[in-house]
Amino acid sequence: MGDLTFQKFVEFLTERKDEIITSMIVDRGSDAYSFFSKHFMQFYRETRGGNRYTKSVAAADSSEFVRELYNGRKIILSRGYSIFEASTYSSFFSDVTWVSRDDLRPLTTMIMEDCEHRSMLDLLDHGKPEMILIDGSLTGRIMHGNREFRADRMEGFTDQYYSGLISLLKKAGESGAITVFLSKSSESRSLVSEIIKSSGKGSEERSSMTRIVDHVLIKSMAQSPGYSIPVKFPHSNLAIDGSIWTFHLLPELNDLPLKIDFISSSENRYDNAKLERIVDTIFWAYAGQKVYNIWLSKVDNMVKFRSEEVEKIYMRQFEKTIGIPMYETRGERRARIRI
Repeated sequence: MGDLTFQKFVEFLTERKDEIITSMIVDRGSDAYSFFSKHFMQFYRETRGGNRYTKSVAAADSSEFVRELYNGRKIILSRGYSIFEASTYSSFFSDVTWVSRDDLRPLTTMIMEDCEHRSMLDLLDHGKPEMILIDGSLTGRIMHGNREFRADRMEGFTDQYYSGLISLLKKAGESGAITVFLSKSSESRSLVSEIIKSSGKGSEERSSMTRIVDHVLIKSMAQSPGYSIPVKFPHSNLAIDGSIWTFHLLPELNDLPLKIDFISSSENRYDNAKLERIVDTIFWAYAGQKVYNIWLSKVDNMVKFRSEEVEKIYMRQFEKTIGIPMYETRGERRARIRI
């Protein structure tokens, strides 16, 4: 019969086409489109940015590398870089440890973010940027919760993580810097929920519409670049002064929206001047779909672990110091063959 995998994929796409499309764009003939089209522009501001931007921007990002040894333990490497002007500040994590498979992904995510926090704290000891850009979501970091990981030597890591995050937000606030968390992918429904709530829709009518995420709504409704009005993130256990606000910015119609979290010093409202400064700076720093932010793109290129670097430097040093050849698991070998 031969290889039928591509044929099966075509059959799958044909069969599920409508479902996939409606999950990525709001159907113009649907009740949801009719509803949101009446209200969307009350919550969306069309703009291509203004002149209130700042070029005094620091940026932070992180990277990780994980490899499983033949004894089931994992080598975990992570580093965070923060850049400002001509300087780079870094933090590093390394361990060879056992981690539950279910906990590996969330743990390494938090390790990377913790490296970002620590590298930016170091930067703030030496520089005074007007704005800080951190790749990722602040609301997502809050929602990690106070979990304990099934991993050797990671007891209390969650407390350390949140201590570092709170220290960063506090130090940034004391320095006068505007701290901005920026992410391209998001399952946020804060804007959708805010529109539905303001319309007075009943709970039964809401159920089908609340499955729409904010980025799908904006891609479906926006006729021009712009941003949504900020929505307050519900109260959390994070001990910070002020309140957390989330909005979405669409830099170009053919690009994806960006989810942006920032902190307002007021508990019940956001500073509009701060919002305008964030919006104008992000529009100014946008350089297309591949470089959605010049600072974050620069630090991302610097911080990434690359295969040649890992194999020729880190793994070679592992073998040299430990004295045991770097045998990989079957899954690791197959992954390298595919590469």
